[in-house]
Amino acid sequence: MYRFSKSLPALAGLLVVSILLIGSVAAQNSAAQSQAKPQVEGVWKVAEVLMPPQNPAEKATSITDPQPGLIIFTKGYYSLMAVRARQPRATFAPAKDPANLTDAEKTARYEQWSPFTANSGTYEVKGSLLQMHPIVAKNVEVMTSATPITWELKVEAPNTLWLIPPSDRATTDPRVKFTRLE
Repeated sequence: MYRFSKSLPALAGLLVVSILLIGSVAAQNSAAQSQAKPQVEGVWKVAEVLMPPQNPAEKATSITDPQPGLIIFTKGYYSLMAVRARQPRATFAPAKDPANLTDAEKTARYEQWSPFTANSGTYEVKGSLLQMHPIVAKNVEVMTSATPITWELKVEAPNTLWLIPPSDRATTDPRVKFTRLE
């Protein structure tokens, strides 16, 4: 008993050091995980769209009241749905015979569906580049392309980010500003 009681302070000291060491490792691991979490994770809505000019002498057109659009980023996955139009999509009357649409009814449905975009898949952030790899998409070409969809990612603030097209798409694709919903 005497020996045990004399080694008790040393054992207690070893226990304290062990607890501090474990706590330090856990805190470092937690900090590393929070730093590794991409800043894009969350739910974002389209807040502004900068359309490239059709004539190089003109300035980009800013649309500050864009049509609805959402992008959701989770751990390695994304889902995007947006209306790519300047005006709200038109509504139309129900078809008289849904199994046999008239040409006018087909055109109305095409015009309503055409500006809508949707795709979901995986993503990765490499530096300031966002690479999206669609798994499923409204447009089959988007879904089956081996080339990822690439954007420059600019995080302005914790609740604001921009997706900027790379130089090969800068004259055709808009710059899109998103604000965080969650």
